[in-house]
Amino acid sequence: MKVLIIKLGALGDVINTLPLAINIKEHLNAEIHWLVAPLSLPLVNEHKSVDRAIIFDKHNLKKSLPDVFKQIRQTKYDIALDLQRLFKSGLFCMAAKADRRIGFDKKRCKEMSWLFPFERIASADPNTHMLNQYMEFAKHLGIEPDKISWDIPWTKSKEQVKPDLDYDYIVLNIGATKPANRWKPEYFAKLADMIEKQTHFKSVITGGNDDKQYGKEIETRAHCQIKNLCGKTSLKELVIVVANAECVVSCDTGPMHLAAALGTSLIALFGPSDPYRTGPFHGTIIQEKIDCSPCNKKKCKDPICMEKIKPEHVMDKLIEKVIKK
Repeated sequence: MKVLIIKLGALGDVINTLPLAINIKEHLNAEIHWLVAPLSLPLVNEHKSVDRAIIFDKHNLKKSLPDVFKQIRQTKYDIALDLQRLFKSGLFCMAAKADRRIGFDKKRCKEMSWLFPFERIASADPNTHMLNQYMEFAKHLGIEPDKISWDIPWTKSKEQVKPDLDYDYIVLNIGATKPANRWKPEYFAKLADMIEKQTHFKSVITGGNDDKQYGKEIETRAHCQIKNLCGKTSLKELVIVVANAECVVSCDTGPMHLAAALGTSLIALFGPSDPYRTGPFHGTIIQEKIDCSPCNKKKCKDPICMEKIKPEHVMDKLIEKVIKK
């Protein structure tokens, strides 16, 4: 059996889809192809349950689109799964040479993608965790999942992260794709100072290229020494950094889901998003009670929901997880 998974999304979306791929591989003995965006390509490409990764790069449509259509047309699939719920993912699913095309029920579709003549999974609560919603596709295929696992590659790699981290550390993941999900740099700086004063751990900040200036600001505000890895790690190196951390403190973003999948102790800071739907599958969630939250806004002029999360509160949770455990 050959199965095409269409999940183009960001790192967190892909991580939450991995348990579905693993169960399809194990229960149906399927050859799995995965249509994915470049950011998450290394994770999919080296995952033991994925036989082939197909790249869709929206920033290079002239080259990417013909390549994608060629690849999904040259293979005869038994099943194509549209997990993205968007119009473009629906078009890819329609273009694939597949006997069955399966998508979400109408209520959970976006961009009128329910118009595509797909086989639909049963209606269910759209507010349940997205990982569980993806696993509904397994049940639709007659699979009774016996476990939730991610099998993230590279965790047993002997390759050292550059620069080497040969000490005990806590990761402060400062990035967030949505500006409204960010925590104040002065809060991260104050938390790093408290970590140094109250524990024997050091602070390592992680983030992407877009977070470099944010990381420098945190370094400037902090009185302690911080290892700044913003924009300096590949996805593989980030996995190793997170896997070997004593704990990760993160806003709502991809590496948060990575920490949960790796089983690393996690404290997730939530403001405008709904943690019960898009939060970490495992971990401690901090979200202050605000009348307007969760609003799911990407931008906010007055993000009081994040500002009300104080460094002292986060530090109390850190002590519970890494000192009193």
